[in-house]
Amino acid sequence: MSESESPENSELVSAIQDQVEEWSTSSNDALRISICRGDEVVSEFGPLCTYPMFGEEEVIFGYRGLDMSLSLAAHNMKPHMDISWTEQFPQLGDIKASDIRGALQDFIPESAFATKSRAEALSDPNAASFTPPGTLLHSYTHEGCKFEVWKAALSDNGAREIMENVQILVPMFIEGGTILELDEPWVANRWTLFMLYQVDQKQADTSPYTLIGFSTSYRIFTLPDRRDPTKHDLALLQHEESDMDAILSRWNSETNGEDNDIVKTPLQLPSRERISQFLIIPSHQGSGHGARLYNTVFESLITPDNICELTVEDPNEAFDDMRDVCDLLWLRNNNDDFATLKIETQIDSAKLKMDANIPVDDIVSGDAKTRIKKASKIMPRQLGRLIEMETYSKIPRLNRSVNRISRKEKSPNEMDRAYYFWRLYVKQRLYISNRDTLAQLDREERAERLEATIENIQVDYDRLLELARRRAPLFDKQTGSSHGRMKRKKKVIAESDEGEDDAETGDGAPSSSKKKRKTT
Repeated sequence: MSESESPENSELVSAIQDQVEEWSTSSNDALRISICRGDEVVSEFGPLCTYPMFGEEEVIFGYRGLDMSLSLAAHNMKPHMDISWTEQFPQLGDIKASDIRGALQDFIPESAFATKSRAEALSDPNAASFTPPGTLLHSYTHEGCKFEVWKAALSDNGAREIMENVQILVPMFIEGGTILELDEPWVANRWTLFMLYQVDQKQADTSPYTLIGFSTSYRIFTLPDRRDPTKHDLALLQHEESDMDAILSRWNSETNGEDNDIVKTPLQLPSRERISQFLIIPSHQGSGHGARLYNTVFESLITPDNICELTVEDPNEAFDDMRDVCDLLWLRNNNDDFATLKIETQIDSAKLKMDANIPVDDIVSGDAKTRIKKASKIMPRQLGRLIEMETYSKIPRLNRSVNRISRKEKSPNEMDRAYYFWRLYVKQRLYISNRDTLAQLDREERAERLEATIENIQVDYDRLLELARRRAPLFDKQTGSSHGRMKRKKKVIAESDEGEDDAETGDGAPSSSKKKRKTT
C-alpha cells in the first residue's frame, strides 16, 4: 500500500470532506425571494439556479445557518438583500468563507446591500401615486383581477431603474441569462421593456401595481444585401453601427430629400425586433399570463412599418410551446391567407418526376406564403413550421397514415393525396436544413431518417394542435392562450443547431448579449 493510500491519509481526507460538507450550504436552498407591497409579502419563491453567482456546484462555503433574503418592492422592484448566519468558518490560511456579497455585486444594485430593515429599504413615499413608465398597451381581467401590460424604452429613466432592479431574476430563472449592459445611449434606445402588472388597490398608502412578468426586445438594423445594395443600404454599410448621427445623415442624403423616405431617428430605419428575455414570476406561472404578455409584445413589435421581421433569441422548449400556440391562433384569427391555407392535391405530373425538385410553392401556395410573411413578420423558420402545422390540421386523422398513400399522388382519395403531398412538403424543408448531414448517408438510410423524423414531427404537431384546440376558447384575438411545460420527443434529425438569429438573420448581438440567453 502506498503512503497516499494509507489508512491515516484516508481518514484525513474523509475528515476534511466532512468539514467541507458541514460548512457548505446549497445556494439555491439558502436564497429566498419575496415580492413585497408595503408590509405585505404578496409572493415568495426560491431560485431555479444560482450557478452564475456561486459557481457550477451552487454551493456556498463557510457558514452555518446561512439565510439569504432578497426582497423586491412590488411596484418598482427596488431590492433589499439581507444575509445572515449563525456561525462563520474561521479562516485557515487560504481557506476562508465565500464572499457572498462579492458574488452578488455584479447582479444587483449596490443599494440593495444598505444596512437597513426591509421595510425601511423598500419604503417609497410616492408609491401610492406610482404609474408604470411608458405606454399602456393592453389590459385584461383574470379570475376577477385586473392586469395591464406597459411598454417603455430602456432610455426612459423609470424603465431603466425597474430593469436594473428586476434583472437579478434573469440568471436565476432563465438558463444562461445575462445582465443587460446599458451604458451606451444608442444601445439603451434600442432596448424595449414590456412590464406585466397586476393592479389591485388594497392599501391606500401602497401602490396598486405588482409586477408579475416582463420581457425585453432589442431592435437590430436589417443587414443590407451586400451583393446588390440599394442607395439606402449604403448608409448602413459605410458607418459603424454606434455612429447613429452619421448613419441617419447618410440615409436621408441618399434619399435626395424625398419626404416619404426621410427618417428623424435611427429607430425608424429598416430593422428587426428580437425578443430577448421573457419571464413570468413563478407564483403567477401556469395561468395564461405568459401567453397574454407574449401576444401583446408580438403585436406591438410587428406594428411599425419599418420592422421587417420578429425573431426570438435562443428560446427554450417551454417558450417554444407557448409561442407556437400563440402564433398559430393569432394567424388563424388575424390572417385570412393563413386561415384558408391548404394542401393542393392537383399537381402537374411533370413537376413530380424523380429528378425534379419538390414543387413546394405548388403544394402550398407560394404567393399566399409571401403575403403571410409580409403581414405577420414572423421569421421564416418559425412561419414554415406554423404553415406545416396548419395544413396538417386540415387533413383528417384517418388519412394521416402512410398505409393509405401507397399510390402517392394517384390516390383516388383527395385527403390521402393531401397527406402524401404534405409529407413531400416537409421532406423538402428537412432536406434543405439538414443537407450536410443527409449527404453523408446512402439513399436508403437517408430515406429512413427522413421518414422517422416526419413521424416525430407529426407527434409534436398533434400535441401542439391539441393544446391550441383546448386553449383557443379561453382568449380573444388579442390575448392568445396559456402555456405549460411539456417535454418534446427527441427528433431524429435536428432541424437546426443554430439559434434563430444565426440561422435566419446573421445579425450580431449587442454587448449585453455576449452570452446566450434562453427565454422562459
